[in-house]
Amino acid sequence: MAEGGFVVRGEIDVEFRSEAEYSGSMREWFEGALRDLFPDELGAILSGPPLDPKGMRGGPLGPPDSWWGFCGVTERVGRNLRDSARVISEKNLDWFYRKVSTGPFSAEVGISKLGADCQPRLRLARLTVERLEKAESWVRLGCNIPEDSLRDPGFQRAFLRFMKTQANTLDPSFGHIAHLYTLGKTPLETVLGPPWLLPKQTVSESRQYLRGYSWVTVCPKELSAAVGGKQALLDSGAFHEVEELAGGAIWLQAGPDFAAYDDDQARAVWAAVSPALRPGTPQRFEPLPTDPPLHVVYEDARNANS
Repeated sequence: MAEGGFVVRGEIDVEFRSEAEYSGSMREWFEGALRDLFPDELGAILSGPPLDPKGMRGGPLGPPDSWWGFCGVTERVGRNLRDSARVISEKNLDWFYRKVSTGPFSAEVGISKLGADCQPRLRLARLTVERLEKAESWVRLGCNIPEDSLRDPGFQRAFLRFMKTQANTLDPSFGHIAHLYTLGKTPLETVLGPPWLLPKQTVSESRQYLRGYSWVTVCPKELSAAVGGKQALLDSGAFHEVEELAGGAIWLQAGPDFAAYDDDQARAVWAAVSPALRPGTPQRFEPLPTDPPLHVVYEDARNANS
């Protein structure tokens, strides 16, 4: 486990109808997160000594205990993908947002605190927007943060507000706040199989099957009827908050505090959303010390109400 605890991921999945809608939402994701979640750290980078771009090619990134960051895009050039990345500065952020406005295949911003070895000690934020290969209208918007960040009640409120605001401006097919698992799978996808499905398959099917259930889950409008709608979810008693978003998706928050989310809360959420889940019985695996907690119900969702 790295400093800051396990990594927590906030994600929103959406299918964009146009390149303009995609690039505009991509820019708002990055600008919104940097403005609302990490203004002090970004300000420290921009007001401090210029970051040395040579550090990105190996060697020290900067003084110990200083903030460091980068921004980058992946563009499609013919049949190939080409990566470009720069250290954060006012000039390079302008470059980054110009690139974002062209609707690249993916984009990323990272902010870290450097340790005594002048390498990242604490990876404070990794912001990503990425298309699915071979289904590029489908996009995953992600924000990875250390679990310890959510122990600050003020930051937890800001993170929830950011995620809900973003989901409210989109037409999400899925969303969640959960620990980060291998390959960006949801907790359910980590153990449901065979066949073992990857997000590149499940995201494009997320209006047919709910990808999983977590402390926060966004259920798409297409699956609202399957779970009984807003009132049934309220009546289930499984949720601290149930809110219908502007596009018809439903925002579900299991409890007031991420740290308190446990197997009992997960079972209550599972029971409430089970009609929308992909069928199958999750498999148990022996966890490793480096594995984050996995709050899932090891039963087929089809048996939830039988």
